[in-house]
Amino acid sequence: MLFTITYKIYNNISNIIYNVKNALLGVKMEQLKKISDFINKHNYIKVAIIVLVIALMSFQLRAQPADMGFTDNPQLKNMFADENGRMYLVALDPYYYLRLTENYYNHGNLGETYKVINGKKIPWDSIQYAPPGHPAPTEPPAIVLANLAIYNVWHSMDSTVSIMNAAYWVPAVLGMLLGIPIFFIVRRVTNSNIGGFVGATIISATPALLYKTSAGFADTPIFEVLPILFIVWFVMEAIHYQKNLKISLPLMALASIIMALANKMWAGWWYGFYIVGVFLIIYSIYSILSTKNEKLIKNKKLLKPENLKNIIILSGTFLIGTSILISALFGINTLISGLLSPIGVQTALTTTEHASGWPNVFTTVAELNKVDYNTIINSAAGSAPFFIISVLGIISSFISMRYISENTKSTYKIDVKYAIILTIWFAVTFYAATKGNRFIGLLAPPVAIGIGIFIGQIINIIKTQSNELIKWTLYPIIGLLGLISIISIRGKVVEVIIPTLHIPVIAYGFVGGLVILAILKIIEIISENNKDNQIKKIMCLLLGLMVVTPTLASAVPLYTVPTYNNGWKESLDWIANETPNNSVITCWWDNGHIYTWATRKMVTFDGGSQNSPRAYWVGRAFATSNENLSKGILRMIATTGDSAYNSSSVLMKKTGNSVKETTKILNEILPLSKSEAYNILVNKYKLTDKEANEVLKDTHPKNPNPDYLITYNRMTDIASVWSMFGFWNYDLPTNTPNDKREMGAFYRIPGGDGFISNGTLVVRVITQENKQYRTIEGIVISANNNIMAQTITYDLNTNKAVSNRPSQFHKIIVYDGHNIHENIINENGTISLLVRLNEVSPGKYYAMGWISTKNLEDSVYSKLHFFDGEGLNGMKLVKASIDPTNNGIQPGFKVYSVDYGTDYLK
Repeated sequence: MLFTITYKIYNNISNIIYNVKNALLGVKMEQLKKISDFINKHNYIKVAIIVLVIALMSFQLRAQPADMGFTDNPQLKNMFADENGRMYLVALDPYYYLRLTENYYNHGNLGETYKVINGKKIPWDSIQYAPPGHPAPTEPPAIVLANLAIYNVWHSMDSTVSIMNAAYWVPAVLGMLLGIPIFFIVRRVTNSNIGGFVGATIISATPALLYKTSAGFADTPIFEVLPILFIVWFVMEAIHYQKNLKISLPLMALASIIMALANKMWAGWWYGFYIVGVFLIIYSIYSILSTKNEKLIKNKKLLKPENLKNIIILSGTFLIGTSILISALFGINTLISGLLSPIGVQTALTTTEHASGWPNVFTTVAELNKVDYNTIINSAAGSAPFFIISVLGIISSFISMRYISENTKSTYKIDVKYAIILTIWFAVTFYAATKGNRFIGLLAPPVAIGIGIFIGQIINIIKTQSNELIKWTLYPIIGLLGLISIISIRGKVVEVIIPTLHIPVIAYGFVGGLVILAILKIIEIISENNKDNQIKKIMCLLLGLMVVTPTLASAVPLYTVPTYNNGWKESLDWIANETPNNSVITCWWDNGHIYTWATRKMVTFDGGSQNSPRAYWVGRAFATSNENLSKGILRMIATTGDSAYNSSSVLMKKTGNSVKETTKILNEILPLSKSEAYNILVNKYKLTDKEANEVLKDTHPKNPNPDYLITYNRMTDIASVWSMFGFWNYDLPTNTPNDKREMGAFYRIPGGDGFISNGTLVVRVITQENKQYRTIEGIVISANNNIMAQTITYDLNTNKAVSNRPSQFHKIIVYDGHNIHENIINENGTISLLVRLNEVSPGKYYAMGWISTKNLEDSVYSKLHFFDGEGLNGMKLVKASIDPTNNGIQPGFKVYSVDYGTDYLK
């Protein structure tokens, strides 16, 4: 059976070649041969075209989000685009770098102002982690410079272009460089253009990098992988040319320079230094052993180092040169702290609390969560088979096949000079990937290289081996899998070739490059006189297509939805223009960077300060049911920041640096008036008059900054996170897992309706539903605010009630748009029902509902977001706008002013 299939494939391919030859009636074979010989003689032409196609392919894949394919609704697209129809940035951190870029462009200062400290004027970021803010970077990060480079070029041609528009395209432009080092690394190991192209395609389309380096994601992930790619490439080239220092030394020096500059691109630059450093040390030791003592290494197939002296010089150039450059450019402390960073990384990511005793937000950040092996494999390689191929490729890199020839007896040689660094790189990044989702992207480059090498090695076998076993086994496998891969994407061919036409010149350039390469390959195959060699070339091409087609198909289409939008913009513009200059925004940390950029007002909590004591205090302000405590917390952090509880505060010193006791005292005195708080501090906690007044200066300031509290729909979905910090129990052991701590949650229910009948408000909300049953909570609210509730279950097949029982909810709260109606229904209930009625016509309502855990039923957040602040005395809804990012209340982006009153000063 296998023989029959193979025979048919072989003959069909031969017939195809014959027919193509006959089709080229106007072209003589001699002319085709001349073209083929010219291209082979000037191979750099083909290589240049391949490199161009790789760069344009990567850009095309990354440009897809600009089409806003997440919706066909023009109005919704307009919500996520500026006045010129250009899409906003995606994610959160890009807005921090956008603000830095705008600051640097507008006044040459990365901060918002300058501040004199110890007689020295330094840039100061007065709005992040405010008050009091913190020092801003003194030198622009690489991403800021990249943003400005594209902006200056583009804006010179189009005056409507903003810095945000330019920043949007930075990852896609820099992403064009991703596949180039991969191509040359694989090509160096295998001598295969196809293998190199496969590796470059994998890195361009890998799920672990594609989203985070696509247009709009103007963040640092692109800088996390680009430096190490070029560093490893130049190091491998330097080692390859080890006999000639005139070539190898500049290459190693260039690698050293990039390694030093990587410090400005990403804080984790040091991992690349360790990978290359360990490789150079191991290879140097191996070189010394194999050169000085031949008896230790007797294998004649083992390729020995070619110049020990030069290897030592090259290793020293990188290790010592990089150390000197980093120390000279950024200070010796930067070098030392970088080299010591691996010691503390693991502890920082997995410890539930800081060493200081405050809860650790990093344990709840999704991209820092540990992931299983399946996620790592699928994200880095696309699938388990590809991951296995990458491992086999890395292993096969120890075997050099460039010495294989049909005319010699040698079959292979063992070459460790490339394999060692690739193995170390793969092992280190795989380990890093197990420590957090965000580190999977670091694994993508060695995985792509491994896949490319594997394909290149198979191609070497095909090209150099002519035995019948390979012909009648390998060929049919490649043929069948190749055809299956191509057929499987038949509905996506156009998308794969032209994933976007957003920038036509790039799209047409990519297609044109592919056409040229296809023509050159056809000429190469047809001009080949040897029939077997023609078949081999086709098999090699089919092998490459077998890998790249499903990879590219999985990368299209790519949609990303911006977080910032014109709904949010409306409210944030209001804050920017209509609130006092000393206004402070308090929010959960995730959108803080957007708020600082959009309003240029102080923000207490954001992605740059998420792992701080404010995680507890902001979570507490939202989760507590005590409005006075919430206002006291907001008053404190908006005006005096961390002064009341930092390590040098009176309370921390008085309690022996006990976070537990300090927070206990603050939670007790913040809701109270100044005189009541004073009495507790002096009489209960034995503070002196001076100490008590020092504490009260921070907790009960005379001139507090006005605070504006923001809620938005997604906060409902992540209630378990912020409430966990708000309910933090310091009595539990520090290593208590998050899932063992108290947290609250809200669960959206399908909805319902309401109507008024004879002065009685009747509300029906669906609390559960499946294919067979529907459970409805029937609520009756009398004129005197008495609430009765029944839980009724219907059989959807018969439309009849099958059960009717008393409500099991602890509390039911109904907001009718004007008043709150609430009653405790079941003292033993563990969950509560929150209902918001929206009037659709006189006496008739559409009902929205949420099931809440008992500990959040009366929370400040519940009253703010679900009931527009009704029931609160000092928090007033002052602005609301559409929130298109998440299902929930509309308008769902809400701004509340906090009125501290004056009673707290009595």
